[in-house]
Amino acid sequence: MALLGHASRYIISSADPVASRSAWEDIGFVDNGSSETVVRLTDGQILLSLLPTEPAPLALAYFTPSLQSTGDRLVAAGIEISGSNATGWHMHGPGQLDWWIHPATPATVEQRSGEGSPLLGYVDAVVVPCEDVHTAAEWAQLVGYFIADQWDSPMPQVDLTDGLVNLSFRKQAAGAPFFHYTADIDEEWVEAATEAAGERLKLHHDAMGHVTLAIFTMPDGCTIMVTPDEFPTA
Repeated sequence: MALLGHASRYIISSADPVASRSAWEDIGFVDNGSSETVVRLTDGQILLSLLPTEPAPLALAYFTPSLQSTGDRLVAAGIEISGSNATGWHMHGPGQLDWWIHPATPATVEQRSGEGSPLLGYVDAVVVPCEDVHTAAEWAQLVGYFIADQWDSPMPQVDLTDGLVNLSFRKQAAGAPFFHYTADIDEEWVEAATEAAGERLKLHHDAMGHVTLAIFTMPDGCTIMVTPDEFPTA
């Protein structure tokens, strides 16, 4: 089990959950146990919860069988947390990423299928823009993440995972966390993505006309960046 819990979900705040849900379903997400107040979706790679609140940066939620034990371990690691054993925990991490820790129940401990998204492909990480990637990685290791890869050139980056969530701290201008996927981007993919997302999709090309980056901007402000799983050599 990851230090923070048995399962995790990504939290997306939306002033218009109906429009958000429609847009996420357009790009391959399906219902995953929605209730009257919370829209829960998955694409096989990640689990999302759309909350009917004012827009806010993408956040993380974990579900633990023992709020007491998790809270004690975080305090022992020197992590500043707020909340209680009765209501759950909250902590603000590097960049603009927040963590919420809730009690685990049969309804919340959902697991991903692991199957690739029909459109987006496979999730690489949640990218967290920050000023100092190494300081950010040190913090993440205190809450149970392990370094998977890191480099300083051409742009400092540290990738970590706890088995449930992949994080990528990257030295970039301050901004909200976003999803990074990799997919087999060809003409058919471009046609399908354009049909699904319309004006919410922006494509970037190289000098040869190949798509090097696709950016989906969702109605709730969340951003998804998709890069080719293999870049052409000529």
